[in-house]
Amino acid sequence: WLALAITAKAFVKETPSEVVDVPAKARSEKTRLLSSLQSAITIIAAFAILFHLVLRYFLGASPAASAIPLYLPLGIGGLPILFGLTRQLLKREIGTDVLAGLAIITSVLLGQYLVGAIIVLMYSGGAALEQYATRRASSVLEALAKRMPRIAHRKLDSGMADISLDQVAIGETLIVLPHEY
Repeated sequence: WLALAITAKAFVKETPSEVVDVPAKARSEKTRLLSSLQSAITIIAAFAILFHLVLRYFLGASPAASAIPLYLPLGIGGLPILFGLTRQLLKREIGTDVLAGLAIITSVLLGQYLVGAIIVLMYSGGAALEQYATRRASSVLEALAKRMPRIAHRKLDSGMADISLDQVAIGETLIVLPHEY
């Protein structure tokens, strides 16, 4: 931590006053909402695919009748992907959303609704897992930051002196006590 504080002090003079940070609570609520939405889309897509397979192969429903449950994930999950695709294309950004959107459009145009629903399942499942991992990593980093020492121990000829972290200068010799690492 002390090396990090020294390095940070060496490279960062001050935070610009124009930078406005969104409160952590608001960010976490937005992340939870997006994560729960992606999770819901993932669950809906999985159950719709399962229901389609049961209708088609166990109950012997016609292909047209068994495709009806697949419209739900294509509408709920596919449309937001397509709106995101449109936004990205207008900004001239190309990413995996573009490929997923094109695959969904193509599957619907070709009448392959199961393929489109599987793409929605994979995309929303991946997004939900990514948001979960980000949330988890953020909470671990916050816990780690709370453990950061507030004082440093400067080595002096006569012993050591406790100083605040902003008083640490580059090139100083610091002491790390056994319970502090």
